[in-house]
Amino acid sequence: MINSKIFLSGGGDIKQTFDLDKIFFNSLESDSKILYIPIALNRDTAGFESCSEWFSGIVDLHSGDKNINFTMFLESDSLPDLEEYDAIYIGGGNTFKLLDYLTRSGLKDSLLKYLEGNHLLYGGSAGAIILGDSIGTAEEDNDDNYTHYKGLNIIKGCSIICHYEPKIDSDILSFSEKNNQTVLALEEDAGLIIDGENIELVGNVFSFKDSNRQLLKVLK
Repeated sequence: MINSKIFLSGGGDIKQTFDLDKIFFNSLESDSKILYIPIALNRDTAGFESCSEWFSGIVDLHSGDKNINFTMFLESDSLPDLEEYDAIYIGGGNTFKLLDYLTRSGLKDSLLKYLEGNHLLYGGSAGAIILGDSIGTAEEDNDDNYTHYKGLNIIKGCSIICHYEPKIDSDILSFSEKNNQTVLALEEDAGLIIDGENIELVGNVFSFKDSNRQLLKVLK
């Protein structure tokens, strides 16, 4: 059973995700510890230095007078004890690379266990897509013949697509019909916040099912 508060971001730059990021950091207590996971990106260890700088800027922008600490986790690191952290932030990049690592390492199961506690989880772009049922919505990422498709499925039976634009409607509907499931499409400045039975939407979130596209809600 999921007891954590979960944030799904459609991606975009620091301005586009500002509203959702603000809500996420407002949900944290002072002295909270965040585990930042940017491993969806394709780069060497040195290349992740810019990720640390970027996330540090996000923390500074939204933490206010709170003391927020974060640790960046990379593939070369020993697997962390997730229970040491109040929140986990999973960044974007190659969705298939991310899910492949999480599955092979056992971190996927650890994340599902983590969500049974009273924590926060933020998924941005690829980090959001893996929280759906299937990551086949990001098939264009699968350039290395990855074989894992099953996400964490936190919204039972729904898959997720980010960076949504109307020009991909036909592809989404085709995926929905082929897999007989709902697809939630998030624009780059949009997000979903799931807290138990309550779901809050920020920006434009669309639902695709049975050859139909529906705008769920707009909160600006």
